[in-house]
Amino acid sequence: MRGAVAAQMLGVFELYVDEIYRHMWVDPKKMDDPEVLRAALQESGLDAARLLDLTQDPDVKSRLMENTRRSVELGSFGAPTFYVGGEIFFGKDRLREVEEAIAGLR
Repeated sequence: MRGAVAAQMLGVFELYVDEIYRHMWVDPKKMDDPEVLRAALQESGLDAARLLDLTQDPDVKSRLMENTRRSVELGSFGAPTFYVGGEIFFGKDRLREVEEAIAGLR
């Protein structure tokens, strides 16, 4: 999650999220292994060294704590959690429902 905050700061959040979830769910890798994570980030065209360095930055840690606090207040309890029109969706198996809810708002 600190990587996601760092990716926001570097302007690569969308790519980061797409690629992290791909490496976790589509092409499963042991993403809790630092070397596997570094290789996955590099494979995805992300600046692995910069992202991983930023995850140690006190500002990144502080932002994640604030994001987590707000998320818990909204009722989140894991990832991925999506909010569409005030409705909460949890889990990758709900992505179709998220898409349908978004389409319904258009």
